[in-house]
Amino acid sequence: MEDIVDQELSNYWEPSSFLQNEDFEYDRSWPLEEAISGSYDSSSPDGAASSPASKNIVSERNRRQKLNQRLFALRSVVPNITKMDKASIIKDAISYIEGLQYEEKKLEAEIRELESTPKSSLSFSKDFDRDLLVPVTSKKMKQLDSGSSTSLIEVLELKVTFMGERTMVVSVTCNKRTDTMVKLCEVFESLNLKILTSNLTSFSGMIFHTVFIEADEEEQEVLRLKIETGIGAYNETQSPTLSIDSLY
Repeated sequence: MEDIVDQELSNYWEPSSFLQNEDFEYDRSWPLEEAISGSYDSSSPDGAASSPASKNIVSERNRRQKLNQRLFALRSVVPNITKMDKASIIKDAISYIEGLQYEEKKLEAEIRELESTPKSSLSFSKDFDRDLLVPVTSKKMKQLDSGSSTSLIEVLELKVTFMGERTMVVSVTCNKRTDTMVKLCEVFESLNLKILTSNLTSFSGMIFHTVFIEADEEEQEVLRLKIETGIGAYNETQSPTLSIDSLY
């Protein structure tokens, strides 16, 4: 009797015997149907919780997309980007801002020094020796032309980027010449723009002017043309007309 029981138990726990046993009903479609019904059954608690979860996914995707757009805008206004990954962009932006702060302190110190200098030391004597005057030659004419060209704003690059939330970033790169920083500020003030903040820095004979302006995305191209026209009009006013009296 014990041998018969042992044999039946042995056959019962064999894989083939186990699957063929009458008492076990195996339905292959059961896991898939349960998974599908669990996903689409709106009456179940899991189905009700899937809607907030999907909203969270969409919200997170939008947040990351907005963050990437702002990183791209930040990368466009920072002149020296070492690498294209997020950490490098932020690190280079911090270094750039620190450089701007250093230049700002340097300019403020120069302004204070100029303000403290007596006006008498800045005045020029109007007395001159008439005997030293010589007729104007072609060489003198070239010097006058070169002198007038140094007063112009020579723009190397102009970029207008939309950052989002009605904020436009204008980045102007130009050659460093006499009073170029002051002239750029005068141009932007004359355009009557809604300027939020601006930064000026000088590096390797060039000037980088970054201006944050309140504007809509649709105004991007109009704003670019407005700035180009303003700089061109300013250069025209700075080109002196040569008169006969100025030659002697």
